[in-house]
Amino acid sequence: MATDTEAPTARWCDSLLDWVAGALAAWTLVFHLARLVGASRDATLVAWLVVLLAGALVLRRFRPAEPDDRSPPASGASVNQSFVWLAVVGGLVCAAALAWLDIDGLWWPVVWLGLVGVLAGAARAVWRTGPGATATSRRVPVRGGSATVVALAVLAAVLSLVLVRPDQDDVFVVNRSTWVAEHPGAFPERDTVFSNDVLPSERPAVLPTSVEALIGAAAARLPGSAPGLTYLVWAPLVSALGVLAIWRLLRGLGSRSPVLATWAGTAFLVLDGEMHASFGNFFAGRAWQGKAAFLLLVVPALWHHGAAWGRTGDRRRLAAAALGLVAGLGLTSSAAFLGPTVLLAAAFATALDSRRPERLGPAAAATLPAVAAGGYALFAEPQRLEGALGVLAAVDVRRLLDSGTEPWAVVRMVVGGGLPAFVALGCALTAWTVVRNRSARLVLLAGPVVVFAGFLAPGMLDLMNEVGDADAVAWRTLWVLPLPAMVGLVVTAPRAGMRAAQVVAPVVVLAVLAVTGTPITSGSNRGAELVWPPAHDLPRPEAASAATLAGLVKDGGRVAGPEEVDFAVAVLTTRVRATNPRSSYLVGRHVGDGFAPDERAVLSRALDSGVAEYGPDTVAAALEVLAPDALCLRAGTGDTLAGVLRGAGYREVDGDGTCRFWLPWAD
Repeated sequence: MATDTEAPTARWCDSLLDWVAGALAAWTLVFHLARLVGASRDATLVAWLVVLLAGALVLRRFRPAEPDDRSPPASGASVNQSFVWLAVVGGLVCAAALAWLDIDGLWWPVVWLGLVGVLAGAARAVWRTGPGATATSRRVPVRGGSATVVALAVLAAVLSLVLVRPDQDDVFVVNRSTWVAEHPGAFPERDTVFSNDVLPSERPAVLPTSVEALIGAAAARLPGSAPGLTYLVWAPLVSALGVLAIWRLLRGLGSRSPVLATWAGTAFLVLDGEMHASFGNFFAGRAWQGKAAFLLLVVPALWHHGAAWGRTGDRRRLAAAALGLVAGLGLTSSAAFLGPTVLLAAAFATALDSRRPERLGPAAAATLPAVAAGGYALFAEPQRLEGALGVLAAVDVRRLLDSGTEPWAVVRMVVGGGLPAFVALGCALTAWTVVRNRSARLVLLAGPVVVFAGFLAPGMLDLMNEVGDADAVAWRTLWVLPLPAMVGLVVTAPRAGMRAAQVVAPVVVLAVLAVTGTPITSGSNRGAELVWPPAHDLPRPEAASAATLAGLVKDGGRVAGPEEVDFAVAVLTTRVRATNPRSSYLVGRHVGDGFAPDERAVLSRALDSGVAEYGPDTVAAALEVLAPDALCLRAGTGDTLAGVLRGAGYREVDGDGTCRFWLPWAD
């Protein structure tokens, strides 16, 4: 039985999650309105604060939200255990195949048919159980351990503070926040990495995200900098809220031990660092990025509120889901197709169980903002839609079956291979068996059905690639799965005849993952390291040298150095321009005749290695074309390139353990 303090704790945590989603949704709407009218940064921030205040006053007039401790009642009928065991064994066989076999070419349709068969069998087994909730759900006490979940959230925030794992997406993401913080005018519509909103952006023509502008606008009015607010405030907050989001989802699914399952699911995230695109690497190591916040906060919220709406018809849950969808659009462009998918899948599962299909109409209406954003992306580049229609008009059966974008490779990009992948996929395909209610079981089945039977169907990723470069984001289709909650449910499930199974099983499974997998804190995880005091998630020690290099130049100047130094410069300031902060950004729509991408690459590599790869004349020519105002030559690389720099009119002025700093003789 819960103590008197646990229900208020749960209520406060759940309200905090919805308040953050609502605040992000409000900012997304205000931001795009400001873009339309050309409003300034500070005016937009004030308008957002006014909207939040007005919203708070309106909410005070309504009954306070109750804690989300409504669990669906247990089913009234039993299920034929032979069907369950067949589905479980089939799911584990499919998980093993995906974890250990390279299923490419025409083998994928064969395995896919097996997956569809397993999921169909699971759905049949679930449907044969008694119905779950009808109009409302039974209220159950919040189980003990609320304080330990809050403590876990604090630990997650601390881990985010001390974990440094640089990611070059920040060359665009955090650079945008820094530009907004340093420029009080209207929000940028074009490139801010290489120019002051002049060159075309190198990103696709989709609805721009808004969270970077929010961080930049807030940083302009608060002590510190945009990178400091991003890495040392926003990232820990998202990591902590991610834990609370798992806890709420587990309670809503009727987990028998939601606190223990939350700890197990969070531990799985910490141990899930093998792949760059893994769920774990978005937990603390990259939590500041909008797509990470979408995965950690919005996806669990959509599953939770969508299921609650389909089960109970509570309009507050539908409103919370709609706000979550709008918030997701401000975090990542992928929300335009993932958000509606999750909400409709969750609502369909519980509305089907409750025999209230009419609830799907309002759920579909709630997805309209996301659908509109997706439509904007299509019509912004109509050739994409034309290409997709061409594929449909000339269907080649063999090409359809032999996918160009291999589904098994997409799965491997996220979960890796071997035993860690088997654990993740096995839990995703069997989590439905460890809850007692048909409604919750259908919700847990809906995710795998959408991912494996839908997105990963033969030819589907190829079609998505024609529409919107699925090769770049196809792996995000696995975000539909609430994987941390699924893992927590399975490993903490009671086992017949094993009284201590709920503790022993997760300890054993997580210990195996710790031995066979790669924790997100491991140095083999792209050089991740734990540091104290907390530091920006930038290359170390290049970040300190980048600050020194930028300080040598007046506003509007250009610096050049090794790519990692330029990366840090681009994040720390936009008052000085870096020559090559990310090699992949040297191509794109912003590149013109005067951009000199080849010279940028030549100079950056030479300053990193100390060697003129294509001869001294190529470096001298790059210096003449680019005319950087300060240089960083990596320390300890020898004097071969130093002679070239002197011949080009530069002199060495200082140095540290990373850089030898050079300025033109005229300075």
